[in-house]
Amino acid sequence: MKRLVQISIVLAILVAGWSCERDYLFRGGSDGVKLSADTIMFDTIFTTIGSTTRQFRIYNPYSADMTIDDIRLAGGDDSKFRINVSGLPGPHISDVPIRSGDSIFVFVEVTIDPAGTDAPFVVMDSIIIFTRERMQSVKLIAYGQDVVLMKGQVLKTQTFTNNKPYLIYDYIHVDTTATLTIEAGARLHFYKNANLIVSGSLNVQGTKEKPVLFTGSRLEEWYADKPGQWGTIWLMPGSRNHEINYAIIKNGTRGLVVDSVGMNGSEPVYISNSRIEHKMLQGLLAQSSSLVVNNSLFADCGSASVALTVGGNYEFYFSTIANYYQWAFRNRPALIVSNYYPDGTTGAKVPHALENALFSNCIIYGQLENEIELDFYEGEAGDPDDPDYVPPVINYQFEHSLIRMRSMPTTFDDPYNDYPHYRNVLINRDPFFKAPRDYDYRLDSLSVAIGAGDVTVARQFPVDINGINREKKPDIGFMQRVSSE
Repeated sequence: MKRLVQISIVLAILVAGWSCERDYLFRGGSDGVKLSADTIMFDTIFTTIGSTTRQFRIYNPYSADMTIDDIRLAGGDDSKFRINVSGLPGPHISDVPIRSGDSIFVFVEVTIDPAGTDAPFVVMDSIIIFTRERMQSVKLIAYGQDVVLMKGQVLKTQTFTNNKPYLIYDYIHVDTTATLTIEAGARLHFYKNANLIVSGSLNVQGTKEKPVLFTGSRLEEWYADKPGQWGTIWLMPGSRNHEINYAIIKNGTRGLVVDSVGMNGSEPVYISNSRIEHKMLQGLLAQSSSLVVNNSLFADCGSASVALTVGGNYEFYFSTIANYYQWAFRNRPALIVSNYYPDGTTGAKVPHALENALFSNCIIYGQLENEIELDFYEGEAGDPDDPDYVPPVINYQFEHSLIRMRSMPTTFDDPYNDYPHYRNVLINRDPFFKAPRDYDYRLDSLSVAIGAGDVTVARQFPVDINGINREKKPDIGFMQRVSSE
């Protein structure tokens, strides 16, 4: 402790001596100061939501220490922008010292008030820097966007339009008797940990030209592909009649959670022409549910891109399940299929019927050696001749698909034509995506997936996610290759 006091006294004396030696009387020459930027631009900012912080530097280009007379926002106290100069808050800071050849930081933020308009609008100001012989400025430009703000609301039957974006805090909950319809081109932005919970029905009516967007609340470029910015879309037990067409669901913790939906004679969940990607955990997590999926992409997830658990009934046609996750280490495969859950009390595995898990004309691939996990529990050993013995139902098929597996199945002689489970599959053949680490899953001209699809199934799904016809020579996966690309 005594040693620390002595050091503190010495440092204080040194700082005092240094301060005495530097008088900062020089107020700058005709060249003014050097600025690292002449304009600070903010991407679209939702009204009432503060921006991230931008910054620039002011350099002293002279051989003498200097003092800047004044740094201020031109809009003064009425400005939507805020500045901080080396720890001193604005909007007006006087007598700012800079050592010779050194620099200071200027930090800028903005909060924009609602403007009562659907279209984005511009907010402008400038930072004025006064030295003795010169006035300089840095322009400030931000684009504002009014939003429909929702927080912790229970929704009755209604339609979300594409007029203004929706900004959701905490959660919105579609009531048990309600239907939420979302128009083509609608944009739903979720704040951190916010969720869409559906106990009623969800009807997403996107189109190729105007998909429906589900994403986070930060619009800056750095956040464009960053996972974990919000929660999930959760289809609850007892919910029903869900259709999702042309949706982009990205940047959340999970993409879509389907919990005991569509079984026992009720309608399955229909997912068409959609992209679910950039997730911290799973892209699609379904348990004991029924889904029909076509022309869709599931990719870039910290865990499985698709996890189908606790049995169920699943059909995937012309879809791509890929994983080249780059934000952290990943040890789970792109696809998981299982038929049980652990009992909460004993931990014992409780099997459920896997009525069907069909992957037809699909690509299942990624950077791991094994991208498929089939985790089946057949129950306690029993005598098949015992009339009371009922083995669990386990049905799965891969047809006209390209898959990546660590080892070839050993229960049959011909891995390409084991009709109960595998038929006309390409195993461990690189699909040659254009640039999967840049999230471009188009097929390169060398891809073995080109023309490898089933024409019969292609007639049921004659066009891909981009509206390209595939009937004559279908490619495997969610996107038909265009020769000009």
